[in-house]
Amino acid sequence: MQLLDVLVFSLIGFCGVTDVQAGKIYNKVTYPAIVAGFAWNALVPGAPGIRSSLLGFGIAAVLMGALAMMGGMGGGDAKLLAAIGAMKGHPFILDVLFYSFLVGGAMAIAVAFWEGRLWGTLRRVGHMLFAVTVLRIRPAEDSESKLSYKIPFGVAICIGTLWAQLAEILR
Repeated sequence: MQLLDVLVFSLIGFCGVTDVQAGKIYNKVTYPAIVAGFAWNALVPGAPGIRSSLLGFGIAAVLMGALAMMGGMGGGDAKLLAAIGAMKGHPFILDVLFYSFLVGGAMAIAVAFWEGRLWGTLRRVGHMLFAVTVLRIRPAEDSESKLSYKIPFGVAICIGTLWAQLAEILR
């Protein structure tokens, strides 16, 4: 295990705890991690390289930044993924994104089930997908579809990162 992996595990451990406890992922943690990721990949022999770091950062920042601007998640989540992208580079960030969305989806289903909203939520999602894909229309928002709870997506990112790291080790 490299020092970079220890830094990534420290980053996701700290951010996972603060996301659960305070509902926040702090800039004072993610910004230095982004800088450290770029520096590591530019200066350390055997690292993925600055190009990989920039690409990993860019993919995460653009995708997650767009989702954050649309209100789909918080800016801290976007910055955490951008930091992981800067540290571990491309293609690792693609695995992290895939696994994080998988875990986040499972968390959302679990919360909807726990709240007794699973079937209603799945029905609304099905109607929306049908309208968008088959009828090619954008469904109107209704107040019933607004969720009264938030999923700590930073936790999903942390689990997704661990899952991606495990997958990388097992390859």
